[in-house]
Formats: sequence, C-alpha cells, structure tokens
Amino acid sequence: MRAGTHHEGPAPRSRLGLRAVGSLVLALLATSASAQDTNYWNLQYGPVGQLLGGQVIGSSRGLSATYYNPGGLALEEDTAFLLSTESFQAEDVSSTPTSPDVEAFDVSSLRFGTFPTLVAGGLPRSWLGQRTRMAWSFLTRQKLDVRLGERLEDPFEMPGGSSAAEQYVDQQVTEGWGGLTLAYELSETLGVGASLYGVYRGQFSRSELSFQALSAEEEALTGLSITDYSYSHFRTLAKLGVAWQRGNVHLGLNVTTPSLALFGSGDAGYTASLVGVDADGNGIPDPPVLVSDTAEDVDAYYRSSWAIGGGFAWKRGDTRWQASAEWFAPVDRFTVIDVPAEGGRFQGNLTQELRSVFNVGLGVEHDVGDALVLYGAALTDFSAAPGDPRVNATATTWDLYHLTSGVKFAVAGSRFTLGATVTFGGDRRPPTTLISPPERLAGEGIDTDLDVKYRRVVVLLGFLFGQ
Repeated sequence: MRAGTHHEGPAPRSRLGLRAVGSLVLALLATSASAQDTNYWNLQYGPVGQLLGGQVIGSSRGLSATYYNPGGLALEEDTAFLLSTESFQAEDVSSTPTSPDVEAFDVSSLRFGTFPTLVAGGLPRSWLGQRTRMAWSFLTRQKLDVRLGERLEDPFEMPGGSSAAEQYVDQQVTEGWGGLTLAYELSETLGVGASLYGVYRGQFSRSELSFQALSAEEEALTGLSITDYSYSHFRTLAKLGVAWQRGNVHLGLNVTTPSLALFGSGDAGYTASLVGVDADGNGIPDPPVLVSDTAEDVDAYYRSSWAIGGGFAWKRGDTRWQASAEWFAPVDRFTVIDVPAEGGRFQGNLTQELRSVFNVGLGVEHDVGDALVLYGAALTDFSAAPGDPRVNATATTWDLYHLTSGVKFAVAGSRFTLGATVTFGGDRRPPTTLISPPERLAGEGIDTDLDVKYRRVVVLLGFLFGQ
C-alpha cells in the first residue's frame, strides 16, 4: 500500500515530504477509530438477554435482572447460579479516504477474541425473608483491546530516493461493574429493587508515527511523533427498577443514576520531532523541531450519565414479543486527566463529553415444544460522541445496529443457549474530528473525509444451572 498524492513530474522535496507526512497521519487516524465506549447497548448480559439483544427490561426475572431491572429479581422463583457466557467474537474495523487526490490507503483490522460477560449468583432467601431476594454480580461494561502496526517500504513518491515509515496504534479500555442487588416482592405482581455498583475504569492509548526519507540528492527528512496517556478511575452508581406482571403481560422500568467519583490518577506524555522540512519552499530546510512534555501521577476523573429505560413483554400463543427503549442523558464536557498549568501542553488536553442518546429494540421468542425456544432481535445503538475535535478521550462516533438469533434448550435439568449476534455500522467524518494536526501539516493530505466501517460477529454459548 502506498500513501501520497499524484502529481505531474518531480515536485520540490519539501512538498513531497509534507504530503507524505500528511498521508501517514491520515493512515494513523484511520486505524485509531476503534473504541466502543460511547455505545451504551454494545454489550448484553445473560444467556437469554444476549439472544434478545437486551430487550428484557420488562421481562427479565433471572439473575440478569441485577443489571436490566433489579425489580424483576423479586418476582423470580429460581435461586440458580448464573455463569454467562462463553462467547467468541470476530471484530473488523476499516477505513478509506474518500478524496481522489489521496492515493487510497485502505486500512483494515480484524481481531478474534472472547466477548465480555456477566457472572452472578443468588444469596439465600433465609437471610432477609421469603419476600426478599439478594444477589451479587460482576459485569464488563466496556472492553477494548486493539494494537495495529504497519511498516511501509518506500511510501513516499520520491524518484531516485528511498523512504520508510512505521506506525502503531495501541488502545485499551476496561470498565467493570461489581455490586449487590436487593429486591423486594411487594405482591405477586409487583417487585422493586436496587443494584449498587462499584465501578473501575482504566484506559490506555499510545499512537506512534515515525518516518525517514532520503532523496536522490541525498537530502534527508525524518520525523517522530508519540502521544500516550493512561489513567485509572473508581466511582460508584446505582440502578433502580420496578417490575410488574399479570397474565401474559410483563412491564418494567429502570433508572441508572449518575456516577459518584471516588478517586483516580493518570499519566500523559508527548514527543514530536521534525527534521529536514522546507515548509516555505525557499530551498533551505527549516530549523529542526523538538517538542516534549510529560505529566505523571496527576488527578484523573470520569463521569457517566443518568438514564431511564422501559420495556414490555406480551405473550400470545407460543410467541412472546418484547420491546425496550432507553434514554441516556447528556454529559457536559469534562477533563479526564487534570494536569496543572505548569504541565504545559497537556493542560486540558484529554477531555470527554457525551450527547443524549435514545435507543430502541424489538425481540421475539417462540416456543417449539417443551424443551426448545427460538429467539431473534433487532436494535439500535447510537453513539454518544459529539464529534467535536476538542473531545479526544474517545475516537468512536459511528452508530451501530445489532441483529441476534439463537435457541434455548434443556438437558438434564439445566438450560443452554446457542446463538449469534451480527453488529454493523459506520460513518463519514474528517480526520480532524479525531486530532488537531500540527500547524505545518494542516491541509497537506489530511483534509479528506474518511469512510469508516465497523463489523462484528459474536457466537455465544450460555448456560444456567440449578433450580
């Protein structure tokens, strides 16, 4: 693959260098758009919850209700232990510059791995009485682990010369929720409950771009750019729920509170150098540039929105229809890593902001005999990212759509689920929504839009033991 622009005849070395650097920056941006931390419905929990795409706010009565609707746990008769799930995923991210002036630099990253899950267990009813249910749970709310690397041989258009380039993008995001759920059965048809979670969030990102070029006249161009940050943050939040059922109709309502920050810390670093560029075209290379700054053990902070969701389930004959909707409130812009003013470049550099999101979905389950159930669902998963270049704690701006299907069957008193989820989405946006380029490179091959596509296939096996 080559990066650069087509032109008539040999061009001045400075233009060749700048355009090549711009194209490499474009490639770096294209591969870094892979975080999924602004899509709220990207992960689903519990064997049935996954097969229905999470459309169980109104009907969840098992241990997955600890997340979807704590009130539903009060109406559940089973005291089973839930271990969910063994799931495997194939995830692909690709992007292509849309401008005909930039030679196509198609970038694609395909990764295989396990899918995040939920582990939960019920506690004895004898502790607080027959009308009270208690359970513990741990779930992965966000998960990302991406490393992309590429070495390019002669990526610059330099007749008679030689060049090399190398770029890497590392991104890791982990957010886990662990807590206790308390639910109370007000009557045979009405239950209320609350889950109190402790939340840990860790994020790491490192982007590295380096290049070297030697012209036929033995004039050299070299550059290096490394930006990295990492932080850990702890907070707490609660999820409240009300569940109602009568006959073939189930209803549910849940509310997720904003998080309360506890403590956090982080590090950030920046290094950039550029040697041999003649930006003004006067035939004399500009003075070398070296910029470096670090900040260690500084305060880190993270916020999340409050949300309200509702759902229903209605059974007619052998088929039950389920639907859910959830609205997530916006979060004003905040600084994730708080660097003192004397820290220089990183003052307010890592920020986050979330816009409001409204998601809807529809699921269906159909009984085939006494031991086999078929499932299917479709749902939206819109991104909360505002698409503002000043908001740079995440690169995700695309909307996702999920389609699920699968079966549930019983063997020797235990219930198993098999199924698959297909996720797809994408968007078109300028690279500057991900990063503000250095002044010398502005407009040099990085002012084109990107077509970004995301695809994922998850194959799952869930199991529920006990009665």
